Amino acid sequence: MMTLRFTQPWPNSNSPVIIRFDAEVVPEPPIRAPSLGIHLGVTWQPQLLAANDHQLISASKPLGNQVQLVVLSQSATDYCVTTQWQNKPLTQRIIVIHYAGNALTGLTVNWLWFVAPSVEQSNALAWLVPNQHSKIMSVDWQVKPVLNTLHANINWCDGAALVNDITTAYSYDNIRLIQPSIAWGPHTASWICSTRYRPPTGKVTIRFSEPWANSTNPLQLRFTASANYCYFDDGGGLVDANPSLPSLDFETPIEPQLRRYYLMQPTITCVRVSDNVPIVISNISISRSRGQWASSVSIDFSSRIDTSRAENQLLNVGINGYEFFVLVEQTSVSKVFGNETYRGTGRSRSAELATPYVLPISYTNATSRSFAGLLTDMLQFTGWTISLNGIVDFNVPAGAFSVGNKSPIDAVQEAVTQLGCMLLSNDETKALTVVPRWPTVPWLMDGVTPDLTVHDAVITSYSESKEIGTECNVVWLRGEQQGISAKVKRAGTAGNIAADDISAQLIVDNQAARTAGTNALADTGNKLNINMSLPIMADLPPATPGMLIGIREGVDVYKGTCDSVMISASVSDTGDIDVEQTITVVRHVA
Repeated sequence: MMTLRFTQPWPNSNSPVIIRFDAEVVPEPPIRAPSLGIHLGVTWQPQLLAANDHQLISASKPLGNQVQLVVLSQSATDYCVTTQWQNKPLTQRIIVIHYAGNALTGLTVNWLWFVAPSVEQSNALAWLVPNQHSKIMSVDWQVKPVLNTLHANINWCDGAALVNDITTAYSYDNIRLIQPSIAWGPHTASWICSTRYRPPTGKVTIRFSEPWANSTNPLQLRFTASANYCYFDDGGGLVDANPSLPSLDFETPIEPQLRRYYLMQPTITCVRVSDNVPIVISNISISRSRGQWASSVSIDFSSRIDTSRAENQLLNVGINGYEFFVLVEQTSVSKVFGNETYRGTGRSRSAELATPYVLPISYTNATSRSFAGLLTDMLQFTGWTISLNGIVDFNVPAGAFSVGNKSPIDAVQEAVTQLGCMLLSNDETKALTVVPRWPTVPWLMDGVTPDLTVHDAVITSYSESKEIGTECNVVWLRGEQQGISAKVKRAGTAGNIAADDISAQLIVDNQAARTAGTNALADTGNKLNINMSLPIMADLPPATPGMLIGIREGVDVYKGTCDSVMISASVSDTGDIDVEQTITVVRHVA
């Protein structure tokens, strides 16, 4: 909120006070078609002689009203009454009545009413729907015996740059006519760019470390202008024409609706991120498992030109509305009689942190660092961020961890693997997240809500295989050069069946040992590997490794951890598009 303080009165001020700032520019963009607009015209003709003229205004110039009444009855009788009052500061009314008796009676009335030749009224209304809207209305009304006109201009701003204008005008002379006209239509999708960017992180907190003796009231803060920020307006009216798809996170449980049939229209798009050049592809496959820090990608291009445009470039591939960022690192061509196939292979965008895009690093924590700070140090100057989710941070003593001649992402992968964790990447925001390999351990899955629940109406294929293993309930862990020796036992068990011992550099704290030991015990026991093929829809997004998947059979829901995901999309010679995802779910069984 901005506070204005005035040090002295100004006798020449008039109400209202209009404040203007230097370099203030009022945007007046043209009307964008199709836009919401209203055009209204009204024309009518009153009587030729106006009996009364009225003025709509709260305060005006003095108004006068004079009435004279003369009745002739007798020459010797004369009666005069004068009445005067004032009901407003600028309104005055005087009535004068004369009466005289005579043989001849006459009545004379004089009615004088003074109105201003021009009246102007201005209204301003501002509201926020949903970002910032403003409405300015000006009405000019000129009262004349023959011609009267009304002109209204209404402007409002929808969002950052979308402005609509409505102009209404009418006049009346010799004819009376009403001509309403209304035009409506949703605006088209477009990119909107503005320097008035508000970061989505929320409020700005300013902290001052020490008092400033020379400060004055009020305190002025100056900020540099932000860079030009662009976002995509997907069009539509009050109801969004393109509703947003559910996000790929672990916070909102997702379960597709149970329908008798599903109508889908698959889409595949591919553009080059650097300049938005479209690239035509005929087939794409994206796969990832819990042990990988990047997805493996294979793409078939429609022509040699598309292959050359995509080589060593970052591509944005859209599959049924979900975006995937991939790097095409190697291209190949296969030719047979009458047919040529151009193919490219690569990885997801997190490959920017690996060779050959960055040089290898050697790292040793020279000072005591937290585990999150240690990972951040290895990604310094890369433009990527990293955070912990579901892992309690702990302190790493100086010199406890070291890695040599590895790319930043490989160094980070080695650190998180020592704790039995894995990496998830958000390729759009260039952010990495460290999560346990088992976000929910098998013996606690019964009381947890799945991240994604599927049923037989959306499962197109299903297969399972059982893997026999020893179910352990205790594991010993110890550090290497520095660290601790710990015993992690599953609660409620005897702790008599031990898993293989774990020795790692980062076993330096009880929290590190607890995380690594819990994931090691979750890997043991009998496992049921389930392979399912599912569609990709608005209410069924692509699965993510590490998700807790629920499989509904009647009223029962069986739960498991998503181990791997493969997404495939292809376009046939007739133009038919086929999109599906194949996931592997690991379920713990007795």
